Amino acid sequence: QVLLCASNQNNSIVECWSLRKEGLPVNNIFQQISPVVGDKQPMILKWRILSATNDLDRVSAVALPKLPISLTNTDLKVANDTKFFPGLGLALAFHDGSVHIVHRLSLQMMAVFYGSSSQRPVDEPALKRPRTTGPLVHFKAMQLSWTSLALAGVDSHGKLSMLRISPSMGHVLDMNMSLRHLLFLLEYCMVTGYDWWDILLHVQPSMVQNLVEKLHEEYMRQNAALQQVLSTRIVAMKASLCKLSSSTIARVCDYHAKLFLIAISCTLKSLLRPHFLNTPDKSPGDRLTEICSKITDVDIDKVMINLKTEEFVLEMTTLQSLQQLIQWVGDFVLYLLASLPNQGSPVRPGHSFLRDGASLGMFRELMVVIRIWGLLKPSCLPVYTATSDTQDSMSLLFRLLTKLWLCCREENHITEPDDALIDECCLLPSQLLIPNIDWLPINDGIISKLQNKQLVRLQFGKAPGLVGHTVSSQFDAFVRAPGQPKIDHLRRLHLGAYPTEECKSCTRCGCVTMLKSPNKVTAVKQWEQRWIKNCLCGGLWRKMPLSYS
Repeated sequence: QVLLCASNQNNSIVECWSLRKEGLPVNNIFQQISPVVGDKQPMILKWRILSATNDLDRVSAVALPKLPISLTNTDLKVANDTKFFPGLGLALAFHDGSVHIVHRLSLQMMAVFYGSSSQRPVDEPALKRPRTTGPLVHFKAMQLSWTSLALAGVDSHGKLSMLRISPSMGHVLDMNMSLRHLLFLLEYCMVTGYDWWDILLHVQPSMVQNLVEKLHEEYMRQNAALQQVLSTRIVAMKASLCKLSSSTIARVCDYHAKLFLIAISCTLKSLLRPHFLNTPDKSPGDRLTEICSKITDVDIDKVMINLKTEEFVLEMTTLQSLQQLIQWVGDFVLYLLASLPNQGSPVRPGHSFLRDGASLGMFRELMVVIRIWGLLKPSCLPVYTATSDTQDSMSLLFRLLTKLWLCCREENHITEPDDALIDECCLLPSQLLIPNIDWLPINDGIISKLQNKQLVRLQFGKAPGLVGHTVSSQFDAFVRAPGQPKIDHLRRLHLGAYPTEECKSCTRCGCVTMLKSPNKVTAVKQWEQRWIKNCLCGGLWRKMPLSYS
């Protein structure tokens, strides 16, 4: 399909052409000579005009849809019946400042946007419109997003604008149909890897809970191989959705912690090397997972002796450089176990981990790895503040973690923790100092600031001074206050209250990390290379001023 647009000083002509296969008629003489030709008519490709319009104002820019869709008559009828139009419309900008969304085949108008300088009725004939003497502000270049739910354009004054485009092109739909439309597009982005920011523009807070549940149901219907490929992307998608509603915002911390856990687990396991290079079948990381899942002993040393410890030998400098990541694992395990007696509060961050057997299993594996590395380099172990000098904190936490893991290791057979385990977890604050987990600030990110659907004016280089949904007092502990010490969320390094290093921030989740790496160790550089292009959640980076608040 090709769109042609030709303009003069006053008007424009737009034509839609399609390349189609057509049969080539064969003369009777050739059919008699070669009967095979008569049986099978030869096909050729021909350009055919589908539609044309010649009563348009002067077109200044065109934006074509990127969403691949079927254009058969049956599918077009279904789209029209369900009012699902993403990918069916293309955008035409005019010199009078208006933007028309027209059907990609028939060129019939589907929606229209009038700029501040072009307010006029839709049905006014083009020939009767008065010509203004001065040039009006109009788009010079436009681009539709991947799912055609947003339109970005640069106007003749150099300003960048972004418009929402409803999936139903303004038709009023019931909640279930709207959810189906958004769910379908979210699934498309989850499978293809495209950014879903434009879909979030249309998600209402009341939709979030249903969207997350239905998205999870669709994910669980896929085969195991595809689930493994999409495992981190669906967590990031759930996190960005939950950030849009105050009733689900506590889950955002859990989803980001899970992404961080998966990343640390993959990185630390990748450092393990087989003792013999020609070792068949499984890697050391796979064997670690298999042995830890089979051996349910609560004694960390008994689990450790079943592993080939020579596969865990690393250079001392490498082990020391990983201490910040190791410390996060140790702190988070302690925080989870200490919060077990308060498990009835879903508002508390970490709540979902207490029933997540897969994540608890990952923590258990990492505790075993850290224990082995601690024998090689004791200074790389997580630091705990204990009330007793003789207490083995790692063994204590592993024992409690294993008991909790056994309660939920089977997803279909989750049991409640027994009273003895809860009593032991109640005693943890009297044995160890419970750390303050530095959660991601829930009031950062751009999308959550656009929920009221009012005109927002931003300036390049300046952080948006807007407020999204109101954050209640129960979340005050997770809102970053001015003057509060900052942390590099990916390196787990403390930056101070007013950082002197240049930092970058994720536009989606608010995660902050330094632009330049302070590390020279290869293992840490590999960790940092993972986040050069995108954040942990898949969001894009933006540069921050030196002293961000």
